Amino acid sequence: MSFPSSIKVTSLPVTNIIDVTTNEKGDQTAIGVEGRLLNTLAAALNFSYEFLIPSDFKLGLPDENGNWSGLMGLLQRGEADIGVGGLGMLNDRLQVVDFSQSYMIQRIVFLLEKPGSLPAVWTFSSQIKLFLQFFGSVLRQSLDLKRRSLTSRFLVASWLIFGFIISSSYSACLLSYLSLPLQGKPITTFVDLAQAVKAGTHRCLMLNGAPSVLFLTNAENEDLKYLGNRIMKDRWYYEAYEIMDPEIVASRTAVVNTEFNLQLLLGKLPPNAYLLSEDALISFKFGFALRKGFCCGKRLNTMLSWVLSAGLIQKYQSDEWWKIRITASKKFPVKTSDVQQLQLKDLIGVFLILVVGHFLSFVALLAEIMHFQIRK
Repeated sequence: MSFPSSIKVTSLPVTNIIDVTTNEKGDQTAIGVEGRLLNTLAAALNFSYEFLIPSDFKLGLPDENGNWSGLMGLLQRGEADIGVGGLGMLNDRLQVVDFSQSYMIQRIVFLLEKPGSLPAVWTFSSQIKLFLQFFGSVLRQSLDLKRRSLTSRFLVASWLIFGFIISSSYSACLLSYLSLPLQGKPITTFVDLAQAVKAGTHRCLMLNGAPSVLFLTNAENEDLKYLGNRIMKDRWYYEAYEIMDPEIVASRTAVVNTEFNLQLLLGKLPPNAYLLSEDALISFKFGFALRKGFCCGKRLNTMLSWVLSAGLIQKYQSDEWWKIRITASKKFPVKTSDVQQLQLKDLIGVFLILVVGHFLSFVALLAEIMHFQIRK
């Protein structure tokens, strides 16, 4: 059976992934990574397409009667032939649609702003460290001991070695801190993110109408379950068309999506200010969703295999990434030198320790004078 000359394609418009442009004649052309993939298949199989967008702008979830909303609902009802645009192959979706062969595997991760530098004054606020700083020997001052026995000398020698190691280590840490301030501990796992949300310091946004939140609510880990329930309770959702908007990554807000989508979003943000999570919530295989009874799934899979073998999807992804990076390089130019002068705020911690040390030395001097006067 020949491939249909015209088909109906449904998708959620996402900048750089799949979107549609219409010329003066009314002809529609898909753009973006998966848009170019669709155009390649259309040229190879000689078909045209009509682009349909779900009225609720959602991927779709089933209700209690098994009826799907959004994009999946259009395919279930036969109003569209093919669904494209980041459709994971999930078991419940296979009940109402067929899938082409997988053309991509993506992890579900989150993007979050880095925590920034620790305060310069109280970075070394541990009581133990402050206590050790006030020992004269640790500050490389001499010890005046009257005893000259072998055991005393052994004890003093051990203490001097200890003091030398401590003072040298602190000096090295101080120099490294002045060169590059210490950074706060970043949130890199979903469990850490859940604990931050529970503490009230962060929030987490997920795609509206996508099943990803259900993987959290059904998780065995109590922290992950809390995160999923909190997202549903507070309705921390965003729409598909918002994912490439840098404004979505507000302060202390994590955004969950596929790794490639977030890499594109990361390219639009200031360099070295945001990071992707180390672990993944889940990994999905992505493919084209075909309505039940679609005639030409085998031919589509054959052509898709050729496209994969040619490495065209990787090329389309690379092209979109470089477009974003070139644009971002003009908005956030790379500095030729990051060397800056030390300012007073960088040295205030050192001066604070110096003042405290001089104060304690003055107190010790007064104590010695008073002791001498009393003995006299």
